[in-house]
Amino acid sequence: MDLDARFTIEAAESWLEEKKKSGIRVVAICPGAICPASDHQWVADLWPERLRFRALLGIPDDEEDVQKSSVVPRTYQGLLQWAYVGTNPSATDSTRTLRLLYREPSSANDAIPGVIFPVGVRVQGFVMNCNLRTLGNWTRGTAPASALQFIVLGGGDCPSLFAEYRTAVTDIVRYIHRCLNSEPPDLRNGVRDEQTIFAARRVFTKINARNNHLPSVIRPGDDPLNETQSIQHEWRPIKRLSVGLYSQYDEQRGGGELTALDPLNIAVGDFVDVCLGFDIVTKPRRGNGQPSLQVHLTIEHIIVLAPAGEATDSEMTIEYPVVEEESPGLTFG
Repeated sequence: MDLDARFTIEAAESWLEEKKKSGIRVVAICPGAICPASDHQWVADLWPERLRFRALLGIPDDEEDVQKSSVVPRTYQGLLQWAYVGTNPSATDSTRTLRLLYREPSSANDAIPGVIFPVGVRVQGFVMNCNLRTLGNWTRGTAPASALQFIVLGGGDCPSLFAEYRTAVTDIVRYIHRCLNSEPPDLRNGVRDEQTIFAARRVFTKINARNNHLPSVIRPGDDPLNETQSIQHEWRPIKRLSVGLYSQYDEQRGGGELTALDPLNIAVGDFVDVCLGFDIVTKPRRGNGQPSLQVHLTIEHIIVLAPAGEATDSEMTIEYPVVEEESPGLTFG
């Protein structure tokens, strides 16, 4: 199944479902934008040959077939024409009412009246650490609002290649701060590990009158002691993480199949494609202090392009740095 087709279908289904319920503008996820290394080459095209064709999943062979809005701009002026900070109509958290949105849909199929598309950016890398359990790092007694699923990516022995992704993401975060008249953070002070990217996803959603009809996605095996029962009326997971496996890859024919995968199957060393979103958190001014603005990288979907055993060969040695679970890698305050 083609990646673009898969997520266009999901966007349309989301639109139809939400339109029936509320009649308000709908937020849908479209395929993440592609990072260019130059005017005529993608960052994904720089990976070693064994990984290159898999990294190019969903990217047309002909550059002319790539929509301009599907490419991350390399200049500030380009970002101005590409994306803007707008209102998030599905927000249930008063501190998360803003989203970074595409100015134009990625294709004519995505130009659905009343649907807005948050910006997503595709990056590839090796899994250095992760916790993708349904309940993430939540334990009974900890605040549901702080529970996360997370993934840490690195470039292995291709640090300069991976730095291209970090630069693209950093530029977007700076752009968000400028759009909101906020001083961009000194990103060097916010990066503990300059070789990785940290992205996370909130496990629980705050329940209110607008979303109380949505059931929990917890399965019996996710919470065998039923510890989440006591908070279900206030907090619950209402959407599972989208994870796929690019399997049965044929290097001669240049294709494969994209199938659903349980997130628990993702392991350290896997070569993955992650669509990153941008979580904009604003907090009001307190006393004489300044309003707080934070931008966090979020996980929109993950595709395993090559399991750890297939991601390396005798000509390619990947060295995995030790990454502590609490280390945020590339994240922003």
